[in-house]
Amino acid sequence: MKTLNVLLLLLAVSFIACKKDSVAPKEIKEPFDIRQHVLVTRQTNNNNWVVNISVTSFEAQSKSIVFNEGGQIPDNGFTYSYADGVLKLLYDGRVNSELKIENNLIASKKLSGITTSYQLVKIPAENQFNGNTYNGGWKSEGSLLTSVASVKFTDTHYSEASINLPPPNKTYQLFKNIAAYSYDVTNRVDSFWVLSDGKLEGYRQYGNSNTSINGTFSK
Repeated sequence: MKTLNVLLLLLAVSFIACKKDSVAPKEIKEPFDIRQHVLVTRQTNNNNWVVNISVTSFEAQSKSIVFNEGGQIPDNGFTYSYADGVLKLLYDGRVNSELKIENNLIASKKLSGITTSYQLVKIPAENQFNGNTYNGGWKSEGSLLTSVASVKFTDTHYSEASINLPPPNKTYQLFKNIAAYSYDVTNRVDSFWVLSDGKLEGYRQYGNSNTSINGTFSK
């Protein structure tokens, strides 16, 4: 009987030890750093058509850089503050928008207008355009017609065509590895690209006719 009790005790100890070993270690949550993210801001009109898009970065000393259809905006008035999960976007010291961040996502917004949406994107380590080809098309506001197009990128150039896509032959300016800007001097055309959730968004402004088109593309 004594031997049986000893065996049962050893089995119980072994079971407890195995149970402890099987417990997965707790995941260590990285501290949130706003400077490792950019903010994609989209403004829409009454037809839910995107009329303005920009990408804002958060630099040292509370400075921000804004990048949009015209390329980088060289304006030192853009600043920000971030504390206790609240991001404030400021211009010349005045708060334009106030965003609450929870679990690395925008949870709520204030002072930003109902036609403005925000998306927080972590900055990738490498150029997300490089070596990729995207297929999709362009549309004008209110139009049901889509102009089919393909776009191909290298680390510094891109090309675009509806058929027979040539090697990339147009330069672009990269911003934080998720946005790109190109300007066609001859035809006065601004092109702006944003990678978001695996999709490529395109925004194009024609300076000679003051018209614009938006595009959606998939890899």
